[in-house]
Amino acid sequence: AVKKLSEAVAGLKKEQKRLSIEIGSFTRRAGRGMERAMLNLYKKALQLHGADPKRVVHGKVIDTQGVIEKGRVFEVDFYETDDYVYVFEIKNYADEGTVDQIFIRKKLFSALYNKPLKIFVVANYIDKEVKEELEKEGVEIIASYVVED
Repeated sequence: AVKKLSEAVAGLKKEQKRLSIEIGSFTRRAGRGMERAMLNLYKKALQLHGADPKRVVHGKVIDTQGVIEKGRVFEVDFYETDDYVYVFEIKNYADEGTVDQIFIRKKLFSALYNKPLKIFVVANYIDKEVKEELEKEGVEIIASYVVED
């Protein structure tokens, strides 16, 4: 019985890994379209926070000063006004990796632009701990569901 259970668990692990790879490759291909769709989905919430989702552009920022790594290129969603630089991280699921991405973008944009930042995480799902940590840093969180362990 233990042997059969072990084989079943091994089979489930293999199928889970395969599914993860397939979903991952799909989301990478659909990424930019999904980001735009999510901005439209959360349009009203963004507007309530003073952001204009129509102005958000997906672009590349180069670390010219060596804040993170000189010459490194970062793909970002942002736009600039006379008063602020609005930076967005758009995720289906915002986990601990999102915190690192936000801190990198915060350091990079602070060094490259001489304006205050308004940083947003737009997510369908967000870990409760991640939400709390980012909110302490002044990041605006727009999410449908907070995941608690």
